[in-house]
Amino acid sequence: MKLSDYAQQIGITYKTAYRMYKRGELDAYQLPTGTIVVNEPVRGSHPQVALYARVSSHDQKADAQR
Repeated sequence: MKLSDYAQQIGITYKTAYRMYKRGELDAYQLPTGTIVVNEPVRGSHPQVALYARVSSHDQKADAQR
């Protein structure tokens, strides 16, 4: 799929996707016309992450937000 379509599908801007391509973070290639094509990842190949944070007192609230 085109890089712009890929960016829209995963919810990032085209510019961010382009930077990822330039850093080599995407399985993608560029056509002679300049179009960047991303090989579609297999569904479920992206790891999922969960984050849980808590504080024990009110005065630590700023630490949790940071």
